[in-house]
Amino acid sequence: MKKANYDNMLKDKKVIIFDLDGTLIDSVNMLNEIYATLVKNFFDKIVSANQIQDDWDEFIHTNSEAEVLSDGFLLFLKNKYSHNKEINLQELKEQYKTIESDYIVNKIEYKAYAKETISLLKGKGYKLVLATISPKTTLDIYNYKNKNLYSKFKLYDVFDLVLSHDDVEKKKPDPEVYLTAVKMINTPKNECLAIEDSLEGVKAANNAGIEVINIVDKNMFNTQKQIDELSTYKMNSLQEFYEFLKTQ
Repeated sequence: MKKANYDNMLKDKKVIIFDLDGTLIDSVNMLNEIYATLVKNFFDKIVSANQIQDDWDEFIHTNSEAEVLSDGFLLFLKNKYSHNKEINLQELKEQYKTIESDYIVNKIEYKAYAKETISLLKGKGYKLVLATISPKTTLDIYNYKNKNLYSKFKLYDVFDLVLSHDDVEKKKPDPEVYLTAVKMINTPKNECLAIEDSLEGVKAANNAGIEVINIVDKNMFNTQKQIDELSTYKMNSLQEFYEFLKTQ
């Protein structure tokens, strides 16, 4: 992590650009739980969410350029946990979608202090941008169907600009989503601050030339050392960031 002065974290900053998955909502752990449920249902194997995270890190290390990562990871899990040749990719995808739909609509929640942090930043006059590679269809569910989320705040109401996977061609760590945000919000990079949890997200902000705060997510334990090295600032939770904001 760069030796940055926290007192200058918000100096000259006018725009705060938030990642969504793993930063504002606990979706990384949700994905791990979905895959763990899938492994249990299809392969009759009990695995923990942490084990799934280890599996993902092993998979992504050699498959980061795969065109459809989700398909590749399903096959990775099949090869690791089952030798049943009768189970094909389409079956796995359909089961995954069924489990995922239940989680997205009914179970996923904002992280602690997400609402308070957003409200405080809005009250201080910052422009807020959401820069995620989640599809707009998922954001629509979060905004209109998931009561856990919309009862606290609606994404489309609180953010001045919302960018999803539908708005860019390349996923993080490519900087496209950040460069698009800067252009659309019409603000210089040095007046923007990114909030990220993952290595890919921190790299994307760096590649765009934007300072970035890493809000630690426990699911990133395998890559946290690299994240620390690349982040401009580090906060252990949204609560810590919120408490810092109250002093500014």
